[in-house]
Amino acid sequence: MYIYVENNKINGCGEFPNQKEDCSNIEVSKEIYDKFLEDTTYFIFKDGKIIENSQYARLKEEEEIKRQIEEINEKLALLDTKRIRAVCEDEIRNEKTGETWLEFYNSQIYDLRTLLKSLEAKL
Repeated sequence: MYIYVENNKINGCGEFPNQKEDCSNIEVSKEIYDKFLEDTTYFIFKDGKIIENSQYARLKEEEEIKRQIEEINEKLALLDTKRIRAVCEDEIRNEKTGETWLEFYNSQIYDLRTLLKSLEAKL
């Protein structure tokens, strides 16, 4: 089992050596091969060896933050659509408090934007 390296960067893996001239074939254990197949960011090529990526935890954290940011942006887009309708219809959401739908959506948007800013600051 091999991990392929081109220009000092991991470029893939396979059960047989890569035949490309400019590709190095680093023979690895089944455990490393399987782990690489599971997540290609877990290892890096350094000093002629395949080693664990010391930045792996940080990369995973960044991926999760980016996923959350994307999710928040989708929610904001949906809320913007609802807000437009609320502006046009101008209805009361809660008779007891007098809260309108627009105020309700604005409140949700404010909370999401606060969360979004805190997530973006972590990147």
